[in-house]
Amino acid sequence: MLEEMVKAVVNKVIAQDYAFLKTPAALYAVVTKATQLGETFEYKDLVIHNDETGTSYRGHITAHWYEYTLQVVDRWGNVDEAFPVFPDIRSRIQLKTGAFVSVAMAYGDAPAIIREVKL
Repeated sequence: MLEEMVKAVVNKVIAQDYAFLKTPAALYAVVTKATQLGETFEYKDLVIHNDETGTSYRGHITAHWYEYTLQVVDRWGNVDEAFPVFPDIRSRIQLKTGAFVSVAMAYGDAPAIIREVKL
């Protein structure tokens, strides 16, 4: 009886305060919508090498942020209806609609794209 009561209390605390422990921290998702934003960022202090001439020079890259809508999928690429669609996920990674990605949801927060994957 005591064991059942302790188990019930632990389950209640997990459900109320630590719901993110019931879902995986890393998932697969498919990009269902991709939008290039007007906002940019820079990679600074780069050294660009020319393999043909053997010369190099300093430079930087200016690139755009992207915004994605993601749908969680299982390891075979089938949509997992247990998760909602995640809109407005921003990333520096350039992806096309239909690309599969790995995402992390630290502490149950909105997903962050880790990288593109092949399922």
